[in-house]
Amino acid sequence: MNLDDVGRQGIGPFSLDHVLPSELPDSLGTVDAPDRYVVTAIFSRRPDPLELEMLGAPAVHEQLAAAGYPHVTLTPADRRLLIGGTNLHELESGLAHTIGMILSTIGERVADRRVVREEEREELRQHEAARAATVVAAAARISFDPSSSHYR
Repeated sequence: MNLDDVGRQGIGPFSLDHVLPSELPDSLGTVDAPDRYVVTAIFSRRPDPLELEMLGAPAVHEQLAAAGYPHVTLTPADRRLLIGGTNLHELESGLAHTIGMILSTIGERVADRRVVREEEREELRQHEAARAATVVAAAARISFDPSSSHYR
């Protein structure tokens, strides 16, 4: 395994799996249906705390606004993402793709940070192993033999 794979091993992409139909307004499909509402989507896995932090950054709202969705909010709640101020039609017409791209980018950034951290840990581990080997070698050179020379 190379270090590029270490940060991603065992963790799938940061993405959404599906919309939770039971959380949609009961009035959908009727004349009383709201124009906009909260759509609950399920993350494909439990999000990393850094992913959640990045999802809450102002840059995400700026990306949504730049894509034509300034009214949309993204609020994580455990393994769910509450997509506020939208509707199924808007999601189907491009918002879902935009959210998917945002999540993918966040996931890649966090994975890259994991790789860097793992590389730093590996470097520290190697440094510590070399230091320990130097200490062991120095200890091995010590002789308590009264007839041995001081020069080994």
